[in-house]
Amino acid sequence: MKQSFIAIALAALGCVAASQSALAASPCGTSEALQIRGDTPGAISYDVYSQLRPLDAHRLALFQDAGTVKRLPDGLSVCEISDDGVADPSAVLVHVPQGKMAWWVSAANVESAD
Repeated sequence: MKQSFIAIALAALGCVAASQSALAASPCGTSEALQIRGDTPGAISYDVYSQLRPLDAHRLALFQDAGTVKRLPDGLSVCEISDDGVADPSAVLVHVPQGKMAWWVSAANVESAD
């Protein structure tokens, strides 16, 4: 009985480890895989992104309270949406693989995922 419990527990741990490694793998194509560099605000639309510039703590707080801006943490893996429909090289549209939203961030705050 004890051995079968141990076998079940080990099997469950194996499933958890496999699912964690699947989450760690990037769903992006290799050219689209990026990561956030430094904590940065992500805007839900390009209009909001452009209103954040230059960054101001008061405006940023208002946009966060309204839910149109979210802080994306340093090192977060994201996927670039390359055909974003905007010709602004300072802005990058990214998708957070674990989320459903796309966010506009400053191009200075993203780097290629290694």
